[in-house]
Amino acid sequence: MSEAASRGGGDGADGSPGRLPPALLADATWYGTLAAVRDLGSHGVPVVLATDNALAPARWSRFATRTVRCPSTKDSKGFLEWLLAFGERHPGHVYYPTSDSSAWLAATHRESLSRHFKLFSPAPSALSPLLDKAQLTAEAVGAGLDVPDTWYPKDEAELERLAGDLPYPLVVKPRSQVFRVGGLKGDRIQRREDLIPMWRKHTSDRSSDGLPETDVPILQRCYPTSERIYTVDGFIDGSGELFATLGCTKLLQLPRSSGSGLVFEESPVHALVHSGLQRLLKKIGFYGVFDAEFLEQGNRYLLIDVNPRIYNHMDFEVKRGLPLAWLSYLGALGAEDAMRSALQDGKDLRAASGRTYAHRLPTRLLLLCQRLSGEMSRDELREWGRWLDSHESPGGDPTHWPRDPGPAVADGVYHLQQLCRHPRNFLRGFWRGVS
Repeated sequence: MSEAASRGGGDGADGSPGRLPPALLADATWYGTLAAVRDLGSHGVPVVLATDNALAPARWSRFATRTVRCPSTKDSKGFLEWLLAFGERHPGHVYYPTSDSSAWLAATHRESLSRHFKLFSPAPSALSPLLDKAQLTAEAVGAGLDVPDTWYPKDEAELERLAGDLPYPLVVKPRSQVFRVGGLKGDRIQRREDLIPMWRKHTSDRSSDGLPETDVPILQRCYPTSERIYTVDGFIDGSGELFATLGCTKLLQLPRSSGSGLVFEESPVHALVHSGLQRLLKKIGFYGVFDAEFLEQGNRYLLIDVNPRIYNHMDFEVKRGLPLAWLSYLGALGAEDAMRSALQDGKDLRAASGRTYAHRLPTRLLLLCQRLSGEMSRDELREWGRWLDSHESPGGDPTHWPRDPGPAVADGVYHLQQLCRHPRNFLRGFWRGVS
C-alpha cells in the first residue's frame, strides 16, 4: 500500500488518487453501526448505509454519505443476493459485518463477495468456534480461559435423562445466534418442571440457514451473580500479534435478565484474560473486531460469549481511543503500518480511567417501567438516579457526538414510534426484571 494510503489517503474505489474507498454498513438501527459510521466518517471515509428504516439513528449522522435500501441481514438469501448485486454495480466498497448472521454470511461467501468488495472477514473455520457456544467452550478451555459448567443435550430424550441430575436454577440459551428468528437470548429455569417447556421455546427459535448442529439450545449453571458482566473488547490482526483490548463492566442491560448493555463503567483488562483471549483468537485464525463477555465469580472470569463483529456499545471503545471500525477498514485495505499507527495514536486516550457509558433514553424508560411494575424497589431506583445524575455528561451516550446531533433526535423519535405502533411489545422488555 502507498504511503499516502497509510496516512489515510490513497486510491479510491474508482481509481481516483487521494480518495479513500467507500465503506458499506448494514443494520443501521444498531448503535454499533452508528459508532462505526462516525469512526469511519471522522477519518474521511465515505460511508454508505444499507437500511430501509427512515428513523435508524445512523442514517441521520452527518458522517453517513448516502443511504440505500436492502433486505434484513437475517434474511440470508435475500441479503446475499442484494449484497452481490450492489457490489457488481458499485465495486470497490469496503464491507464489514454488523451482526452474527452477516459475519457468517461474509465468511461463507468470501470468494464471491471478494470479487466486488474489499473484505476483512476470516474463514468459516475461524468464526464457527466463536458463534457456536459448544465449540467456544472447548476452544476457550484449550486457551487457558475459564468457562461456566455447561450441558449440550442433543435432543429432548437426552434432556429428559439429564433432568434429574441438573443443578437448578439453570440458564437456557441458544447455542448460536446466527439467523435466529425470534432473537431469544437466555432464560432462567427455576424448577425441573419448567425445563421441557423452556427448552421447546428455545428450540422453536431457529433457522435452517444457521450453523450446522446448533439448532438445539444449551444449558448453563446459574451462578450467584448480579447483572454485572465483565467485558473485554478489542481488535486482532491476521498475524495474531497486533492485539489491542479495552475492558468495561456491564451494569445494566435490556431486558435486565439477559440483553444488550445500557450502562457500562470502565474496567482494567486482567492479564490472564488478555493473554487467554489472544491465544484463543490466534489459534482459531480469527481477525477483526471482537466483544467477549465474562461472568465474574470472585477471582474467576467465566467466558460466556464472543461477538466476532461490530457490537452495540462500541462507541465506548471508540471514544476511549480504540478506533475499531477504522482498524477493520485498514485491515481490508491491507494497510498494516496504518493499523499500528492508529493504535499508537490512541495509546494515551486508552490510559484514561473512570469513564462511563450510559444510553440514557432507554435507561430512563427501563427504570420508570421497572419501578411501576414493582420489579425495582424505591431504594434501587433512587440509587440509579444518583448514578445517572453524577455522570451527567452526554459524552458517555452512544447517540451523542459533538456537532452530530441528528442520531440523538432520531433515536428519540424512533423510540416514540415503537411505543405508539407496538406498545405491548415495546414495554414488555422494559417490564421484565431479573428472574
